[in-house]
Amino acid sequence: MRFVIEFDSQKEDDNQTVELPVEAESTSVDNRSLVRKYAVVTSLLVVCIVVQPISVLIESQSVVQSIQTLVNRRSSSGDLASRVYQAMQRKGYQVSQNPEEVNIIYIRGADESGKPNGNRINSWSDRRLVLQFRNGNPAIVGNWAATVKPGLPAIKNPLRKTGAAFIEPGQYRAWRFGTHYGIFGRVEEGLVQVAPVKFRRDTNRDGDVSGEPIQSGSIGLNQHSGSNQPWVDKASYACLAGQSENGHLREFMPQVKSDRRYRQNPNHIFTTTILDVSDL
Repeated sequence: MRFVIEFDSQKEDDNQTVELPVEAESTSVDNRSLVRKYAVVTSLLVVCIVVQPISVLIESQSVVQSIQTLVNRRSSSGDLASRVYQAMQRKGYQVSQNPEEVNIIYIRGADESGKPNGNRINSWSDRRLVLQFRNGNPAIVGNWAATVKPGLPAIKNPLRKTGAAFIEPGQYRAWRFGTHYGIFGRVEEGLVQVAPVKFRRDTNRDGDVSGEPIQSGSIGLNQHSGSNQPWVDKASYACLAGQSENGHLREFMPQVKSDRRYRQNPNHIFTTTILDVSDL
């Protein structure tokens, strides 16, 4: 490599050309450039050979995979099943994750999609759900209009002077497959209460039990149908009732009886969870 420098004198024809040798300096610059390139390439090779396998090793650990699964599951949790599942986890409730086991859940004051609906007395303003796990994810396999509140006749003219009972939100292992005998003569298969649950009594007969004391006992809070009635009325005097007769007898009960625990033991006691829509 050569630089050519021209010096101008007073006359244009007096130009002189001086050649300066710079090969040594150029070679030194080129060598430093090559060293830097080699350093960059070496660093990239280290990242590819060492760092990537370490990250793969970390991701392969069971704890990390469990965390990733949980994060991924929750990141796509806009569906009702995931919202219900997460609400139960937050409260520390038991959730059966075996694909052959069912979770019976009621949501007070919710519509079919789990949104608040006003929680109106004497209307089918609650939901009865059956939740199961499919491929490791929660899924709603049954969703019916229901009530966990007594109808207006029970509130205004309760069977006991102390007032109609309203089951308290919570989780209870308290029901066994059996026959429900309604107070007005209706007989059908259902889930019969066999263990205490918590409840409040409407002493003021106004449908508001928020200020009433919590009691506990076995008072016949069965799970049955609402006989297709448009309003709750006398379909429930405190029980957990699904509005649709067909939904109860042809859908809900067969799903309950498909539970492997019931198939192995017909006396299996089922757990039922009562959530409020505000829990979601």
